[in-house]
Amino acid sequence: MGAWRSKVLDAGAFLNSTFFDYGDAMTVPQVLDEVKIKSAVVEALLNAGRIQIAEPSEKSVKIVEDVAKRMGEIGKLSRTDILVLALAYETRRELITDDFHVQNVAKEMGITYEPVTEEIKKKIKWVRRCSRCGRKIPESYKGSRCPYCGGKIIYSSK
Repeated sequence: MGAWRSKVLDAGAFLNSTFFDYGDAMTVPQVLDEVKIKSAVVEALLNAGRIQIAEPSEKSVKIVEDVAKRMGEIGKLSRTDILVLALAYETRRELITDDFHVQNVAKEMGITYEPVTEEIKKKIKWVRRCSRCGRKIPESYKGSRCPYCGGKIIYSSK
C-alpha cells in the first residue's frame, strides 16, 4: 500500500480543502455529517471510491476511550474525534487532523498524524482540578463544582 492510500481524514482535512491532496483516503460517516459537505466534487470522489467511508470496531473505540480517559482528554473529544482516532488506530493509517486534543491522544497511542495547518508542541496529560482548593477531581465525578469547597472544576495540565 502506497503512502497516498494511508490516510484517515478528520474534519479539518475537509474544512481546509486539503483532502484532494491525499488521493484515496478514509473517514467515518460522522465527519461528512459534521462538516455538512454535500458538494458535487465530494459526491464524485465518494462515487469514484477515492474517499472510503468506514467505521471502526467497538474494540478500537473502547481502546481510544480508555487512553483518552487516562490522559484527561475524554471530555474534550467529540464522538466523531473518537471514531476517527479508532479508525486510524485500527487501520494503521496516518491521521490528518488539526485538532490538538486528537493529536495529543494520537501521539500517546503511537498513531502517526499530519497536521493540516497546526501541530501540538508536546503531549499533555490533563487532570480535573478545583480552581479554588486545587484538589484533583476524578473523571467519574459528574458535577461542575468541587465536592469539597464548591469551587469551579477546571482542566489543567499536570
